Amino acid sequence: MAGDGTLRPGSGEAIRPSEVALPDDAFGAVATLLLFGSQQDERTATTRARLRSLVEDRDGVRLAEVDLTARGDLAGRYAVTRTPSVFAIDGRGRLVGRVKGAADDATLRAALDAALRAAS
Repeated sequence: MAGDGTLRPGSGEAIRPSEVALPDDAFGAVATLLLFGSQQDERTATTRARLRSLVEDRDGVRLAEVDLTARGDLAGRYAVTRTPSVFAIDGRGRLVGRVKGAADDATLRAALDAALRAAS
């Protein structure tokens, strides 16, 4: 079911930081977890904290965030219909996995693992 917090395959499309209104150095050289969130959504804050703990102390891995409160135009472009949503992006900028809705730690870890596998 869409929005149930499960990991689904990504489209493989390339996403550059500038396409999601982020600085050019926002993505990691190895992998990026891109969080689409909303200031009004408490689940976004919880997901952000979980993602931070996953990426800390990992060389070349970053957490990047798009606030859809300010950049709602990006929701339609990337088919983000629920916050939080997390995109797993490999080191070449390819979307390799996506999670729509609040997810548990294991699912978020699996999203990161998908990006790391694609990078190797």
